[in-house]
Amino acid sequence: MKKTVPYSVLARTYDHILRHVDYQSWYDYIRAVMLKYYGHPSLIVELGCGTGRFGAKFALDGYPIVGIDRSIDMLRVAKTRIFKSFRVFCADIRNFSLARPADFIFAVHDTMNYLVSPTDIMSVLGSVREGMHEKSVFMFDLTTEYNIETNFDGRLSTYSIRGTDVSWTNSYDRARSLVRSTMTFSNGDGIFVEKHLQRLYAFEEISSLLDKAGFELVARFGDSTFLPPREDSVMINHIVRKKA
Repeated sequence: MKKTVPYSVLARTYDHILRHVDYQSWYDYIRAVMLKYYGHPSLIVELGCGTGRFGAKFALDGYPIVGIDRSIDMLRVAKTRIFKSFRVFCADIRNFSLARPADFIFAVHDTMNYLVSPTDIMSVLGSVREGMHEKSVFMFDLTTEYNIETNFDGRLSTYSIRGTDVSWTNSYDRARSLVRSTMTFSNGDGIFVEKHLQRLYAFEEISSLLDKAGFELVARFGDSTFLPPREDSVMINHIVRKKA
């Protein structure tokens, strides 16, 4: 059994495991947020772009977009989707810089939950702020405790994908707000294990961090709506701008 870094082996099966996700509807929502709060941008940046599903859709609609991810294995998949105005590069979202300010920056699919300390959150916010101008918009989502307790805690999921058997277990440490996931991949090359760690953030905590980092919260929505979060919301979207 070999331990591997997160998203190294998973990259080969990621799109299959998440084949139930309606990326088109999700993209339509992200684009609607962008148009509502910014308009038509000349540069979009996605943090934690993964296999490039959203980047390809933005490019198809004619928007210049750059995807950033620190997993070279995920980016190898994303590169198969590159065309027109979609580009990717490998970087840690806690410390990145842009050649010019972006108009719209977004981080979805619980990318921000992988930042397991307030210091990590502040580092990302600092890099994001440096990559924005006074009218830029940053959108990010955070998964909810309701989602973890209802759909993940104590759950085991199994998959069989092109000769690879995958098992996925999850546990939630409520006292520390930490979600631990273990993914085991078995195939002809052996057994590989990836351990993923995420943290949940309360609204008060994330609001305080945004304020310290020089951001104002413009809006906060539950799931793919323009409505306030509910008790059964799975994801909460935050739309922020730099403070004047």
